[in-house]
Amino acid sequence: MTNSVDQTIPAKRYFTLDEVCQLVQINPAQFVRWQHENGAVIGYGGEHYTRLDVVKLMKLKDSFAPYVDGFNYNLNDAEGNPAADAEEVRAGLENILSDIEKALANPA
Repeated sequence: MTNSVDQTIPAKRYFTLDEVCQLVQINPAQFVRWQHENGAVIGYGGEHYTRLDVVKLMKLKDSFAPYVDGFNYNLNDAEGNPAADAEEVRAGLENILSDIEKALANPA
């Protein structure tokens, strides 16, 4: 006999919404939207999911594609904005540095 347990799912009985979303690589808000648009309610639709729910979601993972950004896998900041790339961070840091240099050059 073979062991049919999926090794990518942690050996736990219950999972939170955040843990489930991390496993299937989707944002919680996008997961709720997917459930609403597909008429599917996984688990009881709350904050806690069973291992069986996680196994079902792993099998349905491919159907999340329209809801998942392939570049950053839905990494968002605290306000829900997409994560910044390296060039955006560099530009922001350069602006901050120039403001500091101006402030130091012109003492009040």
